[in-house]
Amino acid sequence: DEMTPAVRAGAIIIGVNNRDLTTFDVDFNTSIRLGAQAPANSILVSESGITRTSEIQRLKEAGFGAFLIGEHFMRAGDPGRALHDLIVECQE
Repeated sequence: DEMTPAVRAGAIIIGVNNRDLTTFDVDFNTSIRLGAQAPANSILVSESGITRTSEIQRLKEAGFGAFLIGEHFMRAGDPGRALHDLIVECQE
């Protein structure tokens, strides 16, 4: 319901939350489904629940170029190291 108003408003950066805020379940198909509705020139940000490079790769293939990753790093014993490892894995 929120994609249409965002597009009509001329949003260039569009964030899609993968987490259902009523159940807290994460579903990456939400990003994939809604991302397909965004204009081609949009900068798509997939938000919430991302923990692995395989998830990032899947979302990149669906047109997402930015990712909001918070909980994964907040739960890590060494958030800086977790970020480093994720970046290295994404470059492989």
